[in-house]
Amino acid sequence: MLSKFQDILRQNKARIILLFVIIIPILITLQTFTPTTEQSQVMASKVLVQNEIKKLPQLPKDKTIKLIYTGPAQVKELIEQRYNTQLKAKTNQDFTLTTTIQQKPLTSTLSLTLSPHPNSQTKPTFTHQASQTHAQWTSLLPPVLAVTFAIIFRKLILSLILSVWLGAALHTHFNPLKATHKVAVDYIYPTVSDPFNLYILGFTVSLVGMVHIILRMGGMAGILLKLSKVARSRKAVQLSTALMGGALFFDDYANTVVVGSTMQPVSDQHRISRAKLAYIVDSTSAPIAGLALISTWIGYEVGLFDDLANQLAMNTSGYAIFLNILPLRFYCIFTLFFVIANILTSREFGPMYAAETHAIQTGELLPENPTLLTKNTEDHLPKEGLPPRWYNAVIPICTVLIATLIGMYYSGWRSAHQEQLPHVLSLATHTHLLQDALSDVLSIQTWRSAFSDADNAKVLFFSALTGSVIAMTLALTQRLLSLKETLVTWLKAIPSMATAMTVLVLAWSIKSVCQDLHTGLYLVTLLADVTSLIMLPLITFLMAAMMAFSTGTSWGTMGILLPTMIPLAHFMIQTGSHDMQHPEAVLMLCFAAVLDGAIFGDHCSPISDTTVMSSIATNSDHVEHVRTQAPYALCTMLIAATLGYLGIPLGLPSYLVLPIGFAVIMIVLFTLGKRIDHHSRG
Repeated sequence: MLSKFQDILRQNKARIILLFVIIIPILITLQTFTPTTEQSQVMASKVLVQNEIKKLPQLPKDKTIKLIYTGPAQVKELIEQRYNTQLKAKTNQDFTLTTTIQQKPLTSTLSLTLSPHPNSQTKPTFTHQASQTHAQWTSLLPPVLAVTFAIIFRKLILSLILSVWLGAALHTHFNPLKATHKVAVDYIYPTVSDPFNLYILGFTVSLVGMVHIILRMGGMAGILLKLSKVARSRKAVQLSTALMGGALFFDDYANTVVVGSTMQPVSDQHRISRAKLAYIVDSTSAPIAGLALISTWIGYEVGLFDDLANQLAMNTSGYAIFLNILPLRFYCIFTLFFVIANILTSREFGPMYAAETHAIQTGELLPENPTLLTKNTEDHLPKEGLPPRWYNAVIPICTVLIATLIGMYYSGWRSAHQEQLPHVLSLATHTHLLQDALSDVLSIQTWRSAFSDADNAKVLFFSALTGSVIAMTLALTQRLLSLKETLVTWLKAIPSMATAMTVLVLAWSIKSVCQDLHTGLYLVTLLADVTSLIMLPLITFLMAAMMAFSTGTSWGTMGILLPTMIPLAHFMIQTGSHDMQHPEAVLMLCFAAVLDGAIFGDHCSPISDTTVMSSIATNSDHVEHVRTQAPYALCTMLIAATLGYLGIPLGLPSYLVLPIGFAVIMIVLFTLGKRIDHHSRG
């Protein structure tokens, strides 16, 4: 046992040294620049006041209001100003406001009591209390450990487990037994037993199971066969590949494997380099899945968004946030535009130009002495001898889309009218509700409210489950698969998503750890005076890019950064740490920056699963794929970062970002790019 441990130490000696080289300066920096207790108290008190203002109910007009605050005296003016404005708005009359300032280390409390009017005999009817614990520098240790350990050892799951345990240890004064018990009881169990989280996990498994059945019974092969008939030139083949990537919007893994493996023979016939094929496949998988309204990504993203919305009292849903930031997903949008513009102009630059020219002139599609990766993708290929019928894919996919739209609308509409509904709903009541809901279906405002109020996790789960049932029915009624084959194919979605679901559960858990330790509040206190709100979206984007590049996972990056950077932006906005006219836009930009930065880092990372799978599916040299794709990804990243995540906070109108970015991409292609021989020689 000791010898094995010594072997591990010898094999990872350099990495362990690097870990300490990174961790020790970080710890010294945190302790050196850690805010004073007074600064922490003031910031926590400001956050408390801002958050509690939003939660006040409509107050009666015949009550005397008494406010008691325990905390730093510096916040007294803010309390009196904000509550004075808010209470007048809610009571529409004068009132008595009494503020008591006290000092109590590490905790700020706020008590709002409605007392009877002096001439009234009634008793107090309302008391509102809240408290805010001040954050310490140790609250940053769990996410710092997760990031540095994942970067150095490239073990994301182990990194997340250790960071969750460290967070529990900080709560229990490093008692190992109590910390382990807290991880299981307070973090893991609540995460896996929460109904919202279970619906998200169920949605992911159901959707992947449906995709497996579609692939196995030849439905996707039928769509690809239809599209491949129009691909009769190099340009047409590349454009068809990109369009197929757009059609397979619901899962980046299925997108990569199916499109790459199906189009490779057609691509080879037209002397398209494997590197170019891998680039098109890779750049139309994660960006499409990240932007699609229905995909295996959206469940994960909406889950994180929804929890943040509740934590920060944003009065919106995770799905509504997702829809709001779609126009701000600049890297994904520019990447997709770059792919199409690159194909249509037949212009390449950098290593891709050399690879394409070499393929056309010599017919050799790979570099000399290529290193090809192999992986069994049999589960993603159709069963031998089955007819490729396109409608076997279109029908289940459309079922999920339609069921989701209808479910979101009705669920949100019903939630908005919940107070008007009886406790027991009869069939007649349901029919009447359905008629009322249909009468508002043409209202844009109703749709917006519906998506904000809908039980999105539940709707997504049942929509994906319905799609799975439809796919099973098509496979069985046409006798394409037996009942056993159909069930086994669907059930294979569970082990295939085991890693993803583990990351999801641990990401939710570390998010809870950061919330309990007030990591976001500490970042606010630490960075409020040194980081401007204008620079925050750009910093967030670059942090996400570096983290995803180093770890090779976009989901893990989202799980670590969203619970820290979004509260930072929210608190800076709420506490007035800026001089912007429209600071709310920065919060949405930070949401988008985390997602897009994670996808960019994933694109350029040689250890990214989707990058590796793109090389596998297209039989491309993996190093060549990364080397040729990186300049194109860097180009779109720089445009997105400059125009979007920095330009908008500096005052550039958001509606100008996309057209200017598209123009810049065309200028880059015609300036740096060289036109290649686009006629097929094969």
